[in-house]
Amino acid sequence: MDKPLTSFEGNGSPDFLSRINAEARMVEPPNTIPPPTSVDEPTSFVHPSLQPAVPDSPKVEHHLKEETFSEPTLPIDRLSKDVQEYIRTVAESYGCPQEFVVVSCFLTAGIAAGKKVVLTTNPYTNYPCDFICMVGKPSRNKTGPLKEVTRPLREQDKATFTTYIKEKAAYDHDKREDKNYDGEQPVFHQRVAGDSSPESRNALLAQGDMIIIVADELKSFIDSFGRYSKGGNGSGAEVSQILSTWSNVSFTINRKSEETRLVDDPAMSIIGGIQPAPLGKTFGTDALMDSGFTQRFLFVCPGKINFVKRCDRKRMTQDMRNSWNDIIGRLFNMEPLTLQLSHEAERLYADYADANDMKADAEEDDYIGGVIQKMNIHVLRLVIMAHLLSDHWNEPVITGEAMSYAIRIADYFADIHVKRIYPLLRNPSGGASRQMTNADLLRTLNKQFKIKSQNALAETLGVSQQYVNKILKEP
Repeated sequence: MDKPLTSFEGNGSPDFLSRINAEARMVEPPNTIPPPTSVDEPTSFVHPSLQPAVPDSPKVEHHLKEETFSEPTLPIDRLSKDVQEYIRTVAESYGCPQEFVVVSCFLTAGIAAGKKVVLTTNPYTNYPCDFICMVGKPSRNKTGPLKEVTRPLREQDKATFTTYIKEKAAYDHDKREDKNYDGEQPVFHQRVAGDSSPESRNALLAQGDMIIIVADELKSFIDSFGRYSKGGNGSGAEVSQILSTWSNVSFTINRKSEETRLVDDPAMSIIGGIQPAPLGKTFGTDALMDSGFTQRFLFVCPGKINFVKRCDRKRMTQDMRNSWNDIIGRLFNMEPLTLQLSHEAERLYADYADANDMKADAEEDDYIGGVIQKMNIHVLRLVIMAHLLSDHWNEPVITGEAMSYAIRIADYFADIHVKRIYPLLRNPSGGASRQMTNADLLRTLNKQFKIKSQNALAETLGVSQQYVNKILKEP
């Protein structure tokens, strides 16, 4: 049996450190990640293929080069063989990019395990959840595989609701028979939240549950911000709550008509699709980009895939669905598990996070710097979800090999965000900068000046007060 390693807080003696490192290599062979990019001369992140051609323009040096990213697609080699086979079968049977299936599997596994599984690192505590957006034309078939993969979550909600109805009926009966009955009122623990109001989502989060918002179209979900609010800043308040939820930061809900409620240590995933055309207008608003909302999303934007005729595709069998149900079922039923990083995994993460910190600090574009910085959190959540889908799903240690795999996945997301998503956010039309609209002008005025009277402004501009209020409430 290998000798256990002990922690060391020494005086920097090179000989003793060499012995410690030698012991660490005996326990786990070291993995390597790409060395941090030099921060002496920070340059642009935008890939030249996404830029309009400019005659006689100077050559642009890139802060992140293509060779920095080791995987052009989302790798699945660290997942169990059953999970890999399921992913390939779903992708081939639905004729969709494999990446759509991979991210759907990750979040489904995370929601099934819930807050029972937690990774503790210094100074972070993370759960297996995240925000993911799948970008593609309608022909890419985003909705079908998402519905297929998340099916076990909805089936679990159905079973839980049936149990809840029976328990609620028994509770109501006992309450009618005995007015002094003080039994515990049943609670419906729902995992999947669709097109729900902020109040209903927050009510589920306040129960301590981890939930997932599954939105066929993320544009509709984002456009609905503030829809249920009677105040003037409903969308801003809703975005703020979502930001707090991503960061697992507690927040309170104050309503005149009900008691103040605390949403403590919230955890939630969001997944849905969007077409490339409306992506910039949806995620690229100043309010969402400046607040960090857009930066918190991991974007999946696959390249070209070979078209396979329907008659030549694999068929989705019930045996394959049963296999996936078994995998998710064991996560629903697993015991609480606190994960820790091995020595090698901790070293890999430290090197990765330090490199990101230096890149973010050197980057002149604050948005890109924020994207890089948040990868330090994303990679910890990705390693939990990948662990749950591996053969070591119930083991308490994240190995160096698992962390190296999660870093490859994180590199894919950083690559996609920088090269494909960011240009669409900065230039939604894909060509020349668009002309400012009346709505843009109103939002700019609201950002620069304090508008005391919407009625007076509307009269001056020759529009209705309802129009002004609608525009100013949009995120």
